Amino acid sequence: MKSIDLRQMQHIELDILLELDKLCKKHGLRYYMDGGTLLGAMCYEGFIPWDDDIDIKMPRPDYEKLLMLGDELPNHIRIDAPTRGHCEYTMTKLIDSRTVLIERSGEACKRTGVYIDVFPMDGHPDGEKARQRHINKLRRLNTLFHNSLERFSSLKRSKSLKTIFKGYIYDIMYTPYGLYRRMTAAAKRFDYEKCGSVGLLVEGDSERERFPKEWLEPAVMLEFEGHMLPAPCGYREHLRVFYGAHITNEEYHHNLPMILPDHDHEVFWAEG
Repeated sequence: MKSIDLRQMQHIELDILLELDKLCKKHGLRYYMDGGTLLGAMCYEGFIPWDDDIDIKMPRPDYEKLLMLGDELPNHIRIDAPTRGHCEYTMTKLIDSRTVLIERSGEACKRTGVYIDVFPMDGHPDGEKARQRHINKLRRLNTLFHNSLERFSSLKRSKSLKTIFKGYIYDIMYTPYGLYRRMTAAAKRFDYEKCGSVGLLVEGDSERERFPKEWLEPAVMLEFEGHMLPAPCGYREHLRVFYGAHITNEEYHHNLPMILPDHDHEVFWAEG
């Protein structure tokens, strides 16, 4: 298979993003650049030179509509959302099926294709106590979810028969898809459209990624690799909360300190 270098990978991801943009415009769906993608748009008008992924976030109502529109994407792009038989993550990936991406994490090895990540945003309840209860519940479920991906292997390696037994029981009680369904149901408890604070609840840092909805709407257009794409109107405030108050300083324009991605992967064009 012919290997794909970083810049080629970025172009493939950009192609996926532009197809998503077309689909969202056609159906009036809201989405926003997020994370390193948003930071790159602000500092480099495109990818951070060493970045190797694209992150997008969508309000829950728009996110769920997107999941029903896979047939309208080009044939080489598929929507990969969690299912009962395939639930390794809690967000949705849009994958270029012409590519092969082999990703290693510890001893695990996953085979997908070049992708962009799409995260759903949900509403937070009013009141600090209610908000903390809500966030803590989601955190507990998220911890169980990630433990279930390893089938509670650490428990089964214990020297205690009681702990080993507990590991096998947890395998039965807590399946990845079942926990994903519980997380999603809990996150959707508060209507996104009626909440003043929103953010990522099922995945990501639920504290740092919570912000007033007025930081999102109406979206502003920022340049990204020669294209004008939607960003939160309060993107500077959002980036300060997430990366630190210094990050929007002029000194970082085209001059971010290099932090290499923590992904360990190989990327190829699929054969034939």
